[in-house]
Amino acid sequence: MSGIRRLGDGYEPHVDELADKLTYSLPVDSGFFSTSFSFDIARADLNVLLSDPYRRAALEIIAHTVLQRSLLPGAERVTQPAFDALVSQVLHSTPTLLENYIAEISQDYHIAIRVFIERAMARRSENRTL
Repeated sequence: MSGIRRLGDGYEPHVDELADKLTYSLPVDSGFFSTSFSFDIARADLNVLLSDPYRRAALEIIAHTVLQRSLLPGAERVTQPAFDALVSQVLHSTPTLLENYIAEISQDYHIAIRVFIERAMARRSENRTL
């Protein structure tokens, strides 16, 4: 039994709804290894994802970065509570706190998160015009 796709197309993060349960799923590639992660989210989270392209892209990039690192040997796995905390920071914090969080993740993971957020937003914008 498949759910209803509420957000996302193709090989990108998406939200499915099944029996009043929302699931955020994200494909993650690391070298020659590909996998997918799925976590429960709340209706309020989906509402932000649908209405705020910047926060949607920020969640995609930050979650991918954190989840990709969790695939390394000995790395801590991302639990539902840890993902909930990440979602709260990205989707529901003030703009200033979000930017501080992006800077923190960028530094901790040695990646220019803002650049990838801009690329994700541009990719979606291009796909809408096709």
